[in-house]
Amino acid sequence: MGAKIYGGRWNEVGLPLVYTADHLSLAVLEMLANQIRSLVDNTYGYIELEVPEKLITKTIKESNLGITWRQSHYNEQTVSIGTNWLLSQDSVAMSVPSAVLAQESNILLNPLHKDFNKIKTIREGELNLDGRLVKEA
Repeated sequence: MGAKIYGGRWNEVGLPLVYTADHLSLAVLEMLANQIRSLVDNTYGYIELEVPEKLITKTIKESNLGITWRQSHYNEQTVSIGTNWLLSQDSVAMSVPSAVLAQESNILLNPLHKDFNKIKTIREGELNLDGRLVKEA
């Protein structure tokens, strides 16, 4: 619900979007970059999803984005790309470069797409983050 309430790098306020990462380690980096560090604790968990490759029909390459797309304040270009994709209903999943680690990808999921139910939960678990990454007790 956070992306719908506050908007994000790839969506306008009011549009639901599920931000995921290709790898658990990237998801942790994204979390640490986007959370107030003192709020990160050992209660975080993860959900591993299976997104069939055929559902990721759109890919945005870093080379197609301007030089300022990674700025901490969300770039109008990325918000527009993601919002237009969401509204088009072209696909349930889109691959985009991670602003935290551009060599890796985030997978954006459109929860309002007719194929969203084809995405399956594989497992859920605790992150068990190293104590150096979590707030001090």
